[in-house]
Amino acid sequence: MPGVLSGGVGGILADMSLPAMPPPGFDELSPAEKLEYVQALWDRVALHPEAVPALEWHREIIAERLAAHRAGQGSSRPWDEARRDLLSRLRAAQR
Repeated sequence: MPGVLSGGVGGILADMSLPAMPPPGFDELSPAEKLEYVQALWDRVALHPEAVPALEWHREIIAERLAAHRAGQGSSRPWDEARRDLLSRLRAAQR
């Protein structure tokens, strides 16, 4: 789905389906180094979440889900329980 992001060093990305050019040397990194780089980049972005624009369709989905939750529709459960379930499924799939 196309989207628009502005600001930052990269300027404007008019179409999110087209990948941005990685920094020089990125393609020569090992997969583990690439993941480390991406995690460090995400950590920098996450320092100021208020600076990250929310797309309108994201806001609409959040509003719909919040309304459904408040109306008692759907389900929710504590994070610890969901995490235990996910880890159990992951372990079972690795066998």
